[in-house]
Amino acid sequence: MDGLVFMTAAAHLVYTPFTKVEESFNLQAMHDILYLRNNFSQYDHHEYPGVVPRTFVGPLIVSMFSAPFVVLFEMLSINKFWAQYVVRLVLAGAITVAWNNLRKAVTNIYGIEVRLWFTAITITQFHYIFYMTRPLPNIFALPFVLYAITYWMRGQTKPFIICSGIAIIVFRSELALFLGLLLAQDLLRQKLSIDGLLKIALPAGVCILAATVLVDSFFWRRLLWPEGEVLWYNTILNKSSNWGTSPFLWYFYSALPRAMGASLFFVPIGIYFERRLRPLALSALGFVLLYSILPHKELRFIIYVFPVLNIAAACGCHRLWMNSAKSAWHSFLALIAASHLLVNVLITIFLLVVSGTNYPGGAALSRLHRLEGANSNVTVHIANLAAQSGVSRFMEINSNWTYSKDESMNYTQAEIAIYSHLLVEAKNKHNTELWATLEENFEILEFIDCFNSIGIQYNSILPVRIKTKPCIGILKKRVPVDTVLQHEEKPPKEKSPKDITKNKRKEKFEADKVEVTSNLPLDNDIKEETELDNKAPEPMDKSEQPVIDHMAVQVDDDDGIVATVEEVSLELNDGPEAAKEINFQELRNLALKQTPQKSRAATKLKIRKIIEQHFRAKGRHIENDSAEIQKPHGVPRSGLRQSVKSIIKQEKIKEMIEQIATMDLTRICDLEKTSTKECLKQVIDKMDEESINQK
Repeated sequence: MDGLVFMTAAAHLVYTPFTKVEESFNLQAMHDILYLRNNFSQYDHHEYPGVVPRTFVGPLIVSMFSAPFVVLFEMLSINKFWAQYVVRLVLAGAITVAWNNLRKAVTNIYGIEVRLWFTAITITQFHYIFYMTRPLPNIFALPFVLYAITYWMRGQTKPFIICSGIAIIVFRSELALFLGLLLAQDLLRQKLSIDGLLKIALPAGVCILAATVLVDSFFWRRLLWPEGEVLWYNTILNKSSNWGTSPFLWYFYSALPRAMGASLFFVPIGIYFERRLRPLALSALGFVLLYSILPHKELRFIIYVFPVLNIAAACGCHRLWMNSAKSAWHSFLALIAASHLLVNVLITIFLLVVSGTNYPGGAALSRLHRLEGANSNVTVHIANLAAQSGVSRFMEINSNWTYSKDESMNYTQAEIAIYSHLLVEAKNKHNTELWATLEENFEILEFIDCFNSIGIQYNSILPVRIKTKPCIGILKKRVPVDTVLQHEEKPPKEKSPKDITKNKRKEKFEADKVEVTSNLPLDNDIKEETELDNKAPEPMDKSEQPVIDHMAVQVDDDDGIVATVEEVSLELNDGPEAAKEINFQELRNLALKQTPQKSRAATKLKIRKIIEQHFRAKGRHIENDSAEIQKPHGVPRSGLRQSVKSIIKQEKIKEMIEQIATMDLTRICDLEKTSTKECLKQVIDKMDEESINQK
């Protein structure tokens, strides 16, 4: 049972291995201590100091325990991203040790049964376990707070004051409210005198303050007490409100219900029936009430009270369970107490899945490593959104690559010229001009989705659906055709007109990437496709202008597939949703039937485009092709210029779409090394080959 909390926290870490911007200082500090070591001038905080300075004491302690693993990784040539798991697991281990110490105190005071409930409630909740591996200042303070609470419960005044002093002076000054309330109760009950308090607190406080000033002044290169500056900035100047404000009771109606889950209902019961718990629980709630005065609020600011409230919930559940034999009503209440743990688990799973979509920056850089792992000549610029949502120095795993987080980047031609890859915010109505510039020089490898909203769905077993949107684009510089020709070892053979046409077609699709967006007019697209459909290039009659027969477009309500191939006009008129790059998650949701009809149609439309473009790239002709020439205003279509056998029938394309919509691509392709689009091309070729063999 002692390792359950740690193992659960480790599982959360594996599922969400990346970090957010508020965790960046401590994470980068641990990286620099472990890998840069005495190269202090290159430490990340000199270039990105943050709004207020933070202490190096926590990162230094964690790094000391992590160092043996890092040395081993270096000896075995294991990339340093694994060290990020190590430092975060060390932090979780320290919290687990402190939590187990608190659990022993709960056992001694309230009994084994309450301890079991306390453990079950803790591991089924989301936020406490999730934050255990997060390198935030609040989490570095958490072990000392847990020890302080344990010593207070046991009546050990001296270690309680020392642990409280470390937590307040070094890590989080606002803890003076919470731990101060506990200390005030000891003074009022005369368990501790003023003289006794001063004899312990003054020397301990001076030593703790001297230690943090000494350590942090060395790293920051100036005389500094970090938490003192944080206190001045957040409380005295009240500038924390620059990062957003919330209503006074936000912690009570939003933060606590989300963090506690269904267990919150049992907290009042525990406080009512267990009188010995009241001073501790009421102090925790008093801290939340007092801290609500500050307008800027975040759930992590009150994480210290969750274990205390869980003790109260455990006492309430135990009392209901203990009285279960008294009557049918008591049995029913006991059943509710037990079943609420399942509710907590469901809430945790849902929140964990949502959290997994909140780190697009880390996912984007990780994906780039897989796509370009064999390329040693990479210079990548990491935009602010990517840097704030998962990218850290632990992810700079390729020593030959250059990683840049230049915040002054304006994406001018001169600036982007030095980069081979970009991680940039996805297209939206605010950056269309930026993307118009980028697409002249870069091709889109992939888009990384992130959390957008939560929707309600009525046609599925699951009542809610997590909606995502493209957040970060992975871009790669286009290789000029002249450069490619210069690097050819042998002179090109004399090619037939048909081969020349095919090469032109391939260059067009690689350069323009029309499956993502197309800035060309529809007429030009159709004209180009018509030329490519001929066996040899022929001059186009100017009188032959493409006309789209909108009356021919029909949608099958059952599967959402467009019955004809007017997708080009449909996409151009359908907004950015239809123009997104296809990704594996879309195909997975389609195969599992977890998407509404509109999304199914959009995904199948993307599959259709890839199929048609792939066949055109191979010189195949498509029946009723939207690129085929038509005479304007009802003039009959000219005869087909290819044999019937070479035409790809629309029925065959629909058949392929249906097969792809039920496939698990992970069994066909290595998606760690191959993009979703390239995998689909392999699948299309395999299906085409099988259909030819059957004939």
